[in-house]
Amino acid sequence: MKTFIFVIIVTFLYSGAFALELTDDLRAFASNMETCYGVPKDKVEAWLQDASFDDTAIRRMDSQTESKKWGFYKPLFVTDKKALGGFEFYLDYEETLKKAEEQYGVSRYVITAILGVETDYGRYKLKHRALDTLATLAFNYPRRAAFFSRELTSLFILSDEENSDPSGYMSSYAGAVGLPQFMPSNIKRYGVDFDGDGKIDLVDSPEDAIASVARYLRAHGYKMNRPTAVDAGVEGKEWKKYAGRGMRPKFTVKELSEAGVMPSLNVRQNRKASFYELKLSDNESEYWLFFDNFYAITRYNPSIRYALAVTLLSFEIRSLVQDAASCGFDVQ
Repeated sequence: MKTFIFVIIVTFLYSGAFALELTDDLRAFASNMETCYGVPKDKVEAWLQDASFDDTAIRRMDSQTESKKWGFYKPLFVTDKKALGGFEFYLDYEETLKKAEEQYGVSRYVITAILGVETDYGRYKLKHRALDTLATLAFNYPRRAAFFSRELTSLFILSDEENSDPSGYMSSYAGAVGLPQFMPSNIKRYGVDFDGDGKIDLVDSPEDAIASVARYLRAHGYKMNRPTAVDAGVEGKEWKKYAGRGMRPKFTVKELSEAGVMPSLNVRQNRKASFYELKLSDNESEYWLFFDNFYAITRYNPSIRYALAVTLLSFEIRSLVQDAASCGFDVQ
């Protein structure tokens, strides 16, 4: 019997499933919400008392720096199954995607691919309550406490304005919400009510999610009919001086070509690019030129591997749509 009780206690402690204590710091946070944002202190304190410590959030944040090779990341997201899922999503929401592309100037295939990488087109069910995750990280993760405190503030402002319960928002381990995985502050900045129901719903409205992704990318510099990424070959050793020198495009294609970088497609010589060697394994690499639209995608998630997965997946989805159209299906 004692052993059984001990197991229960240990499981409870290591699961992180216990309520946050309403400390002086939490009370001060609640007071600030009322003073600065007009959200009643009592309401905020009640929300905070409903929050539970989420140790998974802290563990995952601490393991974020573990970098995986492109060869590990690529097969997770650039697959036939993921592309087919994107094709099916495209067929379901073709008119919405076209409307968003026209209104915001962002490729409908890139929008689809982002939703595919983020939540498998809404099929992946988020496992954390944003309330728990953000409260845990705001008050128990000093390294980024200021950032997560701002996001918790945004969650409470959103809940107050929408007259919703913050515990109802499911999120990633970092507090990102809905199909497009927006942090709460970005819902406020870039969220769009695209289905016309009077509210911004990134959880249950694919239409709102599609337009919100488009608005976000446009705000970060995405422009239609511009290149995103081109793979390349290399010769000699001069190219090594240009590799991995930052995500923002800074070298002309002409400069890179003269250094031994050979794009697989014709690209305007004065167009600026960044250049990266991405490891597939210890002995095999891919070489890529990245342009302004690629940089815009990295503003969604500051990872070269993420942005390249989105880019390549968007190519695959576009190819499936074009193949279907060429065979007489009513898609384009």
